[in-house]
Amino acid sequence: MDPYFLPPAFLEKIKDMIPASEFNAFVESTNTPLRKCIRINTLRTDDVGEIVSNLKKEGISLAQMPWYKYGFFITERTKEKAIGNTLEHFLGHFYVQEASSMLPVIALAPKPKDAVLDMAAAPGSKTTQISMHMQNTGLVIANEPQLQRIPALQENLERSGSLNHIITRNDGRVFKKMENSFDCVLVDAPCSVEGTFRKDIKARHLWQQGKVIQIARLQIELLRAAVDAAKRGSTIVYSTCTFSPEENEMIIDRILKEQNVELQKLSFEGLEYDAGLIKYRDKDFDKELKKTIRIWPNKTNMEGFYLAKLVKL
Repeated sequence: MDPYFLPPAFLEKIKDMIPASEFNAFVESTNTPLRKCIRINTLRTDDVGEIVSNLKKEGISLAQMPWYKYGFFITERTKEKAIGNTLEHFLGHFYVQEASSMLPVIALAPKPKDAVLDMAAAPGSKTTQISMHMQNTGLVIANEPQLQRIPALQENLERSGSLNHIITRNDGRVFKKMENSFDCVLVDAPCSVEGTFRKDIKARHLWQQGKVIQIARLQIELLRAAVDAAKRGSTIVYSTCTFSPEENEMIIDRILKEQNVELQKLSFEGLEYDAGLIKYRDKDFDKELKKTIRIWPNKTNMEGFYLAKLVKL
């Protein structure tokens, strides 16, 4: 399996999304290994400095993310020991989590005592982060439709010390029946995972434009259900780890036309990102989509990501 293969149709799409001067840098970054990151878990420890110091003794040097006080990039490893084999990891003092993956919960901003729905929760990186921000109060519905993914979700929640969650196994679309029930809803949608190509070689070879269109049909239905389930005035965050506009801007453009919602502008100080597209090929989108953001690996050395924050009116 060629580790440098990128589907030609995928590359043609990228050319229509970024300036020509950035294309080669994008391809190069996609073929560069992804740096590791961790999130300090305050449900298990309130001493961030001690964790940083202890990992330094293990030969693991960290650099704090400018936009998130609990997020750290691994900058140096002087020993062969995997970070997942450290005592601090076994004790749940930190969670190995990609930097882009931390952004949706920062945008969601769940508060203590909220009722929160995480519509596609496994393996639990964002669910455990939600519980942390809620200080183990309120309620998190950690929904995962795939049975085989629930054990990993349960294990990560337990290791992280989450006590305020309930795991459910439903098709996320059923939550449309729970109208006006949640203070926050996270739709970290299943997607074509184009943003993970730099670490998932198999996904490159399985990519097809037809699958992009197919999964977009599910994404819009999940987001509709999320809007129904949210209380009026509540926040819905939609995110994917992919680049295709069919799964990103087209979904948000459509929900703006269908539902009584508005976009809130996203901002992460110290993080380089692009505004969402307002035009792709022959399609024009609502100019409000400038309030959404795209994470490009050639600009951030992170996974590709898309993020939108909606408020139900």
